[in-house]
Amino acid sequence: MITHLLRLTLACLCTSILFAAAPEDAKGNEPKGNEPKGKGGKGGKTAEAPKGSVDLVAAAKPTNNPTPTFTLTSPVVKDGAALPTEFTGDGASASLPLAWANVPKGTVSLALVMHHLDPEGKTKIYWLMYDIDPKTTSVAKNATDFGKMGLSTVHNRAEYAPPHSKGPGLKKYVLTIFALSAKPDLTNAPTPLTVESLLPALKGKILGAADLNVTYTRPAGASAEEEKRPARKGPPAAAKGE
Repeated sequence: MITHLLRLTLACLCTSILFAAAPEDAKGNEPKGNEPKGKGGKGGKTAEAPKGSVDLVAAAKPTNNPTPTFTLTSPVVKDGAALPTEFTGDGASASLPLAWANVPKGTVSLALVMHHLDPEGKTKIYWLMYDIDPKTTSVAKNATDFGKMGLSTVHNRAEYAPPHSKGPGLKKYVLTIFALSAKPDLTNAPTPLTVESLLPALKGKILGAADLNVTYTRPAGASAEEEKRPARKGPPAAAKGE
């Protein structure tokens, strides 16, 4: 009889404990230690842009990519992987070697854009090339002669701007190549060309778009401010091809 009473008492105690915890669980709270890491945390998540921000490059791409086999790759970095320091402002500031395959049939011109959507919601342009010959399927490291060079908004010059943004923290950069059915009408566009002038001119001409996503985390102790990037060696790229 005593043993039976002890068992009933223990059962009541366990039930009380479970019901006491129930209200917190009903709210959908996750147990401590499993909360998602905020920006700058060890989870490697990038800071999110404010709601309502528009990624100009992403918005220009077709909603449903008509040519999913069209791909953009690099021999030095895989899609979604970390960008080698050599191709950033903390290294040699070299532009990436690239290759693209399965260019859509009917392509008469290509355009290349490298951009980053910053935490303020601004679309920053690091590399802008247009009027690329459709017969071109790859470019070497530091290549500048495979098309016409547009304006980088990072340092306001017509050249490649190596990632060198405010640190620390993981940043994502997207390289996009557009296959076009006709050359965009840039008659009234500024020189050097800006992405704001190029993207609207691509409307109705995009046969396909391929992305290469890369990330970069600035080294510990790196400056928290964007440093001035020195002009690249050689003749000004602004006049190239114009």
